[in-house]
Amino acid sequence: MITFLQTLFDPPEQLLRYAIAYLQHLSLVAGAGLTASDYLSWLGVLDPAWQGVINALLGSLTLLGILFIVRAVYRVYLSLKQGIQWW
Repeated sequence: MITFLQTLFDPPEQLLRYAIAYLQHLSLVAGAGLTASDYLSWLGVLDPAWQGVINALLGSLTLLGILFIVRAVYRVYLSLKQGIQWW
């Protein structure tokens, strides 16, 4: 009877073990974080001053992108507020 139950529940248990192992592997990868040097290693040949300029440029572009997204969300909020006001 025990062997029957083991053969019955072994495939789902094995699947859950694989899922747990996969999720643990993903958490290790996500915990490492992203470094720009992995993708921008060709900038390593530049002088440190130029690297600082490019880092500042990328940071400012990121900030501008975030501000554009915030502005778009705020416009949607205002249009929804105006639409609800007419009800």
